[in-house]
Amino acid sequence: MKFYATTLSAKKKVWLFLLASVFAGCKEKAAVTLPPIKVNVVKAVVEDVPLYEDFVAQTYGLSDVEIRARVEGWVTSVNFKEGSAVKKGDLLYVVDDVQYKTRVDREASELARSKTELVRSQNELGRVKPLTELNALSKKDLDNATASFEAAQAQVSASEASLSNAKIEYGYTRVYAPFDGIIGISNVRVGDYVSRAGSTSVLATISSVGSVRVRFQISEREYLRIAKMSKEELAAARKNVQLILADGSPYPHKGEVNFANREIDPKTGTLTIEAVFPNPDALLRPGLFVKARVLLSTSPQAILVPQRAVLQLQNLSQVFVVTDSSALKTRIVEVGQKVDDAYIITKGLKAGDKVAVVGTMSLTPNSKIEEVEMKWREDTPKK
Repeated sequence: MKFYATTLSAKKKVWLFLLASVFAGCKEKAAVTLPPIKVNVVKAVVEDVPLYEDFVAQTYGLSDVEIRARVEGWVTSVNFKEGSAVKKGDLLYVVDDVQYKTRVDREASELARSKTELVRSQNELGRVKPLTELNALSKKDLDNATASFEAAQAQVSASEASLSNAKIEYGYTRVYAPFDGIIGISNVRVGDYVSRAGSTSVLATISSVGSVRVRFQISEREYLRIAKMSKEELAAARKNVQLILADGSPYPHKGEVNFANREIDPKTGTLTIEAVFPNPDALLRPGLFVKARVLLSTSPQAILVPQRAVLQLQNLSQVFVVTDSSALKTRIVEVGQKVDDAYIITKGLKAGDKVAVVGTMSLTPNSKIEEVEMKWREDTPKK
């Protein structure tokens, strides 16, 4: 029995030792304190912010003209490089002109015959008229001579008109560029037959791109909002249209609104607006899809914070505000329009408030942080 008591006492000692070790470990863990987390911090800034509206738009040449055939015949010459710049008066196409040249010659001969007949009838009238005055010939002879002379005059006029028309059609066998521009892909090649009507009449399209037109549509709601703007605001908006290209870069030249369509399209409920932009480097080509950015108003003394600093939670927006003790506190805010990489805060912040840009970090209110001042709008040149 003594041996059994001794063994039990040893087991108790082991358990007591293990329990003491566990409590000692827990005590050591509780004593560990984490260092403050480094967090980017910015100050809410105040600016007069121009408010732009973006619209999907498309570019057109200042003039986009289809070059059409005005005579029928076989194409004998194409005298330009597709997609190249052409000058006003450059020869583009030649259509087989044999039949038109033949017609010019025929009408010229007819005119010569008519003039000969006019001379003969004029001489006849000159002979008959004095004889009639002497009663050597009757009044009927004078009337016949006069009628022949007038008919010969009319025939000469008709022949001149026919010759002029033949020359015009003969001139149409040469197709020239109507203005300076860029010509597109040719729809015909040498040996193709062209006509005045139908699909074969369109030879190519030429666009004037020294300036370009940009068209975009605004909704009825946007139209009504713009219509209620003051004359000063409308004038500023009209002359301050910007373009954002497909790669996201801004076009360096500003445009001006040219006109608004007379009606709201009943099919789409939109109003078409057209603006004109200078295009000195021919960067813009017809058919480009761009964004038209229009200055509609300015928000005075707007409070701005980075978009990354605003956390969206269902219908609520909140930010982490840094307190004087370098701790975080959540604050519900009301968010307005986006401006570049920022939000306008309409309620919940004031100028100078420090806001944490937490991104995807898992932070909680009252977390201790180490502030890392982040460069933002105050250090960025204003556009």
